[in-house]
Amino acid sequence: MHRLAVLTMTAIRPVSTDRRAPWRWLYRLVIPGVAAMIFAVLAMLWHRGPRTLYFAMLDRLGFVPFRFPFLDIHAVLAAVQCHRLGIDVYRFDPCDVLGRVHVYSPLWLAIVPHVLDTSATTAVGLGLDLIFILSLAFVIRPTGPGEALLCGLIALSPMTVYALERANCDLVIFLLVVAGCVLARMARPWRFGAYAIFLFAGLLKYYPLVLLALIVRERRRDALILAGFAALILVGLAGFDHTQLRKALANIPAFSYFSDSFSARNLPFGLADNLFGPRLRGAAGLLLLALLAIVAAGRARRTARLLDVSVLNLGSLEEECLLAGALLMTACFFAGQNVDYRGIFFVLIMPGLIRLYRLAEGPPVRRFLAQMIVAVLFVAWEAPVRAAVHRLAVAIFTGGIGLRIDLLFWLGRELLWWWLIAGLAAIILAFAARWPLRSSCRWPRLDMAVPAAIPRAKRSA
Repeated sequence: MHRLAVLTMTAIRPVSTDRRAPWRWLYRLVIPGVAAMIFAVLAMLWHRGPRTLYFAMLDRLGFVPFRFPFLDIHAVLAAVQCHRLGIDVYRFDPCDVLGRVHVYSPLWLAIVPHVLDTSATTAVGLGLDLIFILSLAFVIRPTGPGEALLCGLIALSPMTVYALERANCDLVIFLLVVAGCVLARMARPWRFGAYAIFLFAGLLKYYPLVLLALIVRERRRDALILAGFAALILVGLAGFDHTQLRKALANIPAFSYFSDSFSARNLPFGLADNLFGPRLRGAAGLLLLALLAIVAAGRARRTARLLDVSVLNLGSLEEECLLAGALLMTACFFAGQNVDYRGIFFVLIMPGLIRLYRLAEGPPVRRFLAQMIVAVLFVAWEAPVRAAVHRLAVAIFTGGIGLRIDLLFWLGRELLWWWLIAGLAAIILAFAARWPLRSSCRWPRLDMAVPAAIPRAKRSA
């Protein structure tokens, strides 16, 4: 990974202002443009054929598509349709093509217009995907070809394509988080709207509630008012819909520790399943999980001290999105098992990592950020790499050797996930060191976000 980090450091060298200015808008449009063209090609293959090529292309990305696209938004529309008929969709949902019960918040059943049903699956999924693709021009603002390439590899990664093919509800959360990040950079009182958006996103899919932790950036009085308001809404809705919430949480599926999911549980409990018997694997898994968490926490603290906090500020959309994406991915990693399409939040993280790399001063910090970029690229494209390794192992080796190769690849992947999450946690801690913790502290003005010590050339980068 060190050699890849060196290549990454070369690819994202700062671009002088006079060279990048004429191409600035082209760099911003190239990623959504390429995404739109790929989307159009897949749509044409689906509608006009050959569909075998459509399925083969997606299968090469490491996931098996369903017999029709937008399966996940279909599940939401099916739940709304059956709920309108008086059916308890948390126990039984005949409107869904797979009979899946509703696993999301009851708020979905209330906010989705009742005129929509499963017949609108294609229209809703298509609209949601196109809005996401358009948002890439706003979220990703590369300043050079190397940066555009790195961000494009994340925006067009199998994780993102998986989310688009399913029209998963995480796309809605992504768009809400982006809107919240934009508001978070504004002055009072508009900035407070960001927390309302984060709260709404959390009421839809639970895990975005972690973004309410950003309230601690505010002055003490404002933070207490915002936290109290959010707690009042959460307690009120939980008390009103506690029965349905309990059913929804119980319906959240569990996955194999060796499937296309990421979680803090995968490595310790996967090892426990292979190394210990049925009687000891539960205790062994918990012990391994605790040890990994302690090691990761220690590394996060050491790395946070290493980071040059003088370049960590909230003066840019990239760093605001990086902070939000780091919080979401870290919370999801420890909260439970996540299907790979939740990795679309790496789209928020990658531009911020590149910006910090450009502003970083010391070689150790730049090396760490370059390694983080390489790690994000690997986990984003891990699915087709894993499939290729499996096919190669089966073709060359016989017996249990191929299985051992698969297991070694899985072990390396899970260790890399822990390393990556510890790095994201370190970035969160480094940001937190600059947050106002006293009532006398004020929100940093945008015109003072970049310290004067940073050279002018680096500010423009």
